Amino acid sequence: MRKKVLMVSGPIHPNPPLKGAAVETWMYEVSKRFIGFEPHIVSISHPFYPDEEYKDDIFFHRIHFGRLYKRLFQKITRVDPLSYPKRVARVIHDVRPDLVHMHNFIRWFDPLVKNLNKNSVKTILHMHNEVVVTNDIEVDAFAGCSKYIVDSYKGTAVKAKHYCCIYNGVDLKRFKPYWEAHALREEIRNRFGIHKDEFVVLFVGRISPEKGVEHFIKSAFMLKDLKKTRFLVIGEISEKGGRKSYAEEMMRMAAPLGDRITFFGVFPPSKIHLLYLLGDAIVLPSNFNEPFAMVAIEAMATGLPVVASQKGGLKEYIVDGFNGFFIREGDFAEDIAKKIESLISDKRLKETVSHAGRKTVEDRFSWEHVVSETEKLYSKLIVGN
Repeated sequence: MRKKVLMVSGPIHPNPPLKGAAVETWMYEVSKRFIGFEPHIVSISHPFYPDEEYKDDIFFHRIHFGRLYKRLFQKITRVDPLSYPKRVARVIHDVRPDLVHMHNFIRWFDPLVKNLNKNSVKTILHMHNEVVVTNDIEVDAFAGCSKYIVDSYKGTAVKAKHYCCIYNGVDLKRFKPYWEAHALREEIRNRFGIHKDEFVVLFVGRISPEKGVEHFIKSAFMLKDLKKTRFLVIGEISEKGGRKSYAEEMMRMAAPLGDRITFFGVFPPSKIHLLYLLGDAIVLPSNFNEPFAMVAIEAMATGLPVVASQKGGLKEYIVDGFNGFFIREGDFAEDIAKKIESLISDKRLKETVSHAGRKTVEDRFSWEHVVSETEKLYSKLIVGN
């Protein structure tokens, strides 16, 4: 009989995700490829999905909060007697998994872990970004989406018997390199009004200060005299708070460029692989230490040269000048512009880097490889192999 494993994330996105959500994507893509384990996924509910569902060889358990409950207990009184962690605990009690694999949101899982440890259920805390940990939390294994993330949690309040890095992955059949998808690429570019001879530079990610969109826009100004160069910003624009203000500021900043730069909103995960076919290169000008940057490996899988900040997990797979480029610290925009100019003028350089990037992803970041590493960890914890 297959051992049961239950994955759970915080109460933000449903699973499968309906928009860009790297954590929920990881859970779904890995779970549907399991062979030796029976996967269960717990997430928040969504009107488009039933609360309980068996699909893609996965048991989905979606936690539903009624409108009255949310208004009375989560907004007005803030008592929350049947909180998300308590409802997750109920699902765990009913499923009786051999292992619980928790993703991010440490504050939600702290009470869960203590109860699971008492009942000898194996536990994994899997972090995909950096957060400050104030309360002690003890698990059987800690996994990070990069060595950078693993190292950042060692010596903190998180205690684990095992520490390991399990990278993110890419569906290599969906994310085809552009040289194997000529007809599809031409069709997609035509639908977006992109001419065959135009060089398109992409930014894909949240429109928020830590992502450094301002550097991307400044580099577009520096290249405005290159008439056949266009810039596309693809990513979620928040409807409230500081991120909304930042996005509005970025659109005002870009306005003088006219149709040379275009802002698109978020696209569903089922379409994102098509959007990379719009581009000829992609820029990730992050102002912070990227935990991993799923966008980078998706772009590399599509054959796009990546121009990125030399920060965080990006340093673990990008080799400057070989399979991508690092932006020189200092004047980000000027260095981005120089590297884009080089890719436009030197077709051999672009082609060499494109193929090296694809090869890197094929060798290290297929979902099949990620699943194999995950199953090895599960076996080590459950069976002792």
